[in-house]
Amino acid sequence: MRTRRDVDQRLNTLLAEAFEQGRCAAPDPRDTRTLRGRVRAGTVVEPYPQLFASAELWQRLSARDRSMFVMRTLTERNPHLVFCGRSAALAHSLPVNEGPLLPLHVITPSKRPVRTTAHLQRHMKLNPEHAIRDGVRVTTLTQTVVDCGRTLPFSEALAVMDATLRMLDVERPMLDGFIDAHAPGYRGVRRAHKIAAWADGRAESGGESIARAVMIEAGIAPSDLQVTFVDPMDLWRRPRVDFLFNLRDGSRVVGELDGMEKYVEPRYLNGRSTVDALVRERQRESHLTLLRMPIVRFTMRDVWTPGRLVAMLAQAGVTAETLTGHDYRATAPRPDLPHGSRSWTTPAPPIEL
Repeated sequence: MRTRRDVDQRLNTLLAEAFEQGRCAAPDPRDTRTLRGRVRAGTVVEPYPQLFASAELWQRLSARDRSMFVMRTLTERNPHLVFCGRSAALAHSLPVNEGPLLPLHVITPSKRPVRTTAHLQRHMKLNPEHAIRDGVRVTTLTQTVVDCGRTLPFSEALAVMDATLRMLDVERPMLDGFIDAHAPGYRGVRRAHKIAAWADGRAESGGESIARAVMIEAGIAPSDLQVTFVDPMDLWRRPRVDFLFNLRDGSRVVGELDGMEKYVEPRYLNGRSTVDALVRERQRESHLTLLRMPIVRFTMRDVWTPGRLVAMLAQAGVTAETLTGHDYRATAPRPDLPHGSRSWTTPAPPIEL
């Protein structure tokens, strides 16, 4: 006869082992009822119907990891399941919006109408190419990028395409080839091509891509990205800025996305303390100001607040009317030039989104 203590101990072991394996616990119906009692008590979470995890351990996971836990568990239930869209992008470590967790996106290889729920968004595609990423079956990287370009908001789709160019070390025209190969006749193809025309692998993070998307939509696309200058106080140093705006009066304005990661994450600190990183950044900025260029520093909160980033740049003189009209696409590497070379004379045509 099972005692309450035996049941609790067994469920605790079930939750712990599942978490250790990077997935959620998928109990039988009888234990599901018991675990839902714990959900009401706040000690267990049910992120997806009939999938459970310890509330304390779940809170320690990033938004991406939470999605991956659920996807791994569903994959274990159905090994033929293929995730796509934003869900596949998470598995490929592409910079998409990581929340909310649901719905997950999967491919249904059927010609019959498919039913979508609040938890699972189904998309029809016959014989999808797939890859295994982090224990989950997903659409290939190129297929995922194309799907994101067709369906995600402009800022997210641009971040995905920027990251793809950066990861694969290829130039912008390759994206058009991916779209033509993986989405012939699909809805959203024209939109994906238009977004691809703005993509640039020089963006160093998803945050920079999203900030640039806000600028583009406001008609103030940067004149150049990741521009290097000679430090006037130390000629051996070459500080690089995120965004550069060339104005019609011959002046220039610098834009810098100030992320907290470089002050707290070990991979950015390089053995230095947070205080050392802050001091170094202050020195860098003070040296840049000697080049007589206004520097607009902004955070992701400024980017997400409607109108905030545009207003900050306008205060420094950056508006659609003051810019020269040549945006960063004119300085991007081209396939007919050595990698890393730049064309400073041929502006790309403007594209309406």
